[in-house]
Amino acid sequence: MPNFPVSRACANRAVPAGRVGYDLNADRLLLHTFQPEEALEELLSTGQLIPDPSRAEPLFADAYDWMLREMDRRLPTSGDGALWFWARITREYLVDSCRQHRGDVLLTCRIPRERVLLSHFSDWHRALGGTPHVLELPGESDDDYGARLDRIWDELNERKRAAGVLGKGFREWPEDLRRDLERSWEQFLDPSTYGRWDTVQATAHVLRAEDVIEAVRIG
Repeated sequence: MPNFPVSRACANRAVPAGRVGYDLNADRLLLHTFQPEEALEELLSTGQLIPDPSRAEPLFADAYDWMLREMDRRLPTSGDGALWFWARITREYLVDSCRQHRGDVLLTCRIPRERVLLSHFSDWHRALGGTPHVLELPGESDDDYGARLDRIWDELNERKRAAGVLGKGFREWPEDLRRDLERSWEQFLDPSTYGRWDTVQATAHVLRAEDVIEAVRIG
């Protein structure tokens, strides 16, 4: 028998009313994830959910590979894939996501902070696109930031052109180029750089039944 309640609700009622209560500084992080019915069955039958690496989008294999390497380097757990969670989004967005996940299961979880890698949702798209992440400097104007960003892009493209990899995925870049690109992404793994209202995601190697507070089948 599961040690968490399993219920069914329509999409508009799957998320309780009121403040969601995310806290990125908590010892056990409140997280939400949408999973197919078979994932819930795996949790109930085995007591844990292990990600299936084959479900990752092949188009973004390089970015996912980098994220897995960062997880292996920073977390005490290990594995061949990642489970993805929301660590901070608005209630409205969570409810809207429920509407897009009818037939799936919304899992509300609390996972120990040390088993989770946080990342900035919007900035993660830099990795998906294979482009550098450039933080704004304190007091920097929009014009100054734009000019600095243009210089960084021009320099990167010139280095790629010189290496003969312009237009190729970053896995094919020379090691020094790839290292500089990946180092820029490490900045969006640092919660101290997140704004108060920024959307934050999380990844983990495994979800255990004792991490789950509630499961809601979305009808």
